[in-house]
Amino acid sequence: MKVVFYVAPVPASRARVTRWSTFFPKKYTQFKEDMKVALGNTHIVPSTKLIYAQLDFFVYIPKSWSKKKKALKNGRYCDNNADIDNYCKAILDSLEGTYYENDNQIVMIRARKFYSETPRIEYTQEEIDE
Repeated sequence: MKVVFYVAPVPASRARVTRWSTFFPKKYTQFKEDMKVALGNTHIVPSTKLIYAQLDFFVYIPKSWSKKKKALKNGRYCDNNADIDNYCKAILDSLEGTYYENDNQIVMIRARKFYSETPRIEYTQEEIDE
């Protein structure tokens, strides 16, 4: 099953702890809210089998880049400073309970990140028979 979420990918970040509270940065909190909205109308039964997940992250090209650089990088592999495992954690945590019961069911992942004018996340899930 392949699904496309038209939500700009954001890497998961650590919770910030202060004297008074614990919170996540605004970008990550907004991403989680956007994913809730995107998953709002999903009516499927979560899988209970082992899963092979394929993730393609299409990261928005920075506005500060020149038109020439944007044209050159569009569709190419993304080499920004965010680690790909943090992108994976953010989306896999968001999909838990909807596409699978628990993210410990995921036993194999293929993840890639690209620059794109249209930010989105493409998620493909295959169940693995033991």
